[in-house]
Amino acid sequence: MQVTRVQGVEGAATASGPTVVIDVFRAFSAAAYAIAAGAKEIVLTSEVAEALEIAATVPGAVLMGEVSGVRPDAFDLGNSPGEIVAKPGAVQGRTIVHRSSAGTRCARAALSAGASPLYVASLVVASATADALSGSSSVTIVASGESGVTAAAEDEIAAELIEALLRDDRSLLAHSGRQVAATPRARVLNESSFAHRDDVALCSQVDRFSFAMRVASTAGLVRVRAV
Repeated sequence: MQVTRVQGVEGAATASGPTVVIDVFRAFSAAAYAIAAGAKEIVLTSEVAEALEIAATVPGAVLMGEVSGVRPDAFDLGNSPGEIVAKPGAVQGRTIVHRSSAGTRCARAALSAGASPLYVASLVVASATADALSGSSSVTIVASGESGVTAAAEDEIAAELIEALLRDDRSLLAHSGRQVAATPRARVLNESSFAHRDDVALCSQVDRFSFAMRVASTAGLVRVRAV
């Protein structure tokens, strides 16, 4: 299998064929926890205005996300697995409209570039994502990074893990979570006023869930559903 690693929105825009977009802190960790809590689906958006416009057309939609890490005033949830775990009933059976500074934008860029099938991932769904892509002859791995621009250690760790799993190497499973929990951005989140106190711990759990998250564009919306 040929594995190509790229980074950020610019890298995502070069993706083609089977692709996985990684955002560990916190977009695609929060997405996985939302799906596990019973969310119907997640609609990915690039901008706050777009998210607000879409949510207004979807009955019972929940707005989730951040700008520079902080939940916008009009949103229901931050980009936070900790918030979802604390109140899972807030998302059960509902459509999540999601906007983040890195992950959702990178996923949209990859989809526009022709990536297919396209998955979004983090540590919590690492093995399931690798399994979903295991029959491919080539895979592009996009590490979203910080704001979709600069490299982020946690996304590179997850990218390395998923690449190893694609090559049937499970040796990184044992310590990837500890590595992510010790990154500089983990410390920033732990000390921030906007992140939930459990976000880093929840994002650092390897293979918490047994589903992968596939992205598809239907009826004009970019949707994420568990497979």
